[in-house]
Amino acid sequence: MLAALVLAGCSGGAADEAAPAPLSTAVSAAATGGASASADPSAGSTAQVVTTMTAFHAPSNNIFCYLAPVEGRGPYARCDIKEKTWTADPPEAGCAGDWGGAAGTRGSVGVGDDEAAVLCATDTLVETPGEELAYGSSISMGAMTCTVTEKTGMTCKNAETGRGFSVMRAEYDLFG
Repeated sequence: MLAALVLAGCSGGAADEAAPAPLSTAVSAAATGGASASADPSAGSTAQVVTTMTAFHAPSNNIFCYLAPVEGRGPYARCDIKEKTWTADPPEAGCAGDWGGAAGTRGSVGVGDDEAAVLCATDTLVETPGEELAYGSSISMGAMTCTVTEKTGMTCKNAETGRGFSVMRAEYDLFG
């Protein structure tokens, strides 16, 4: 699985980010592997901890994501949005793939140990098989946690670095 990891970020500051990009059969094979869940009855939410590459999506079926281990580094989170209304400035170095912040309807953001970034990608996570992450629930791998809510969409944050992103139809935010 780690052999499938390649450089996916090409935006400013994140060009050195090791990000698993071409998904092909890797996500399909690992979509639900290595997961354990615990429910918090008082909050009505679920928190899962995963150890292998895991695909998931928001209940809206508009945000598709994965968490993946990266050899020698912390885990990586990537989310692609099927329909968006936001745009982002393209990277100064250009983009050999599809610029995830372009004026089109699809977008792509990611974060690992380095800065969060809008991504240049040659594939898409949209419609990738994986489990639905219920609103108010989260999924974690190491220090990386992704949480989905109706109000903020999908938020993925690295607790060790404080870096992360939030993405939804109307906007995105890179922080840390």
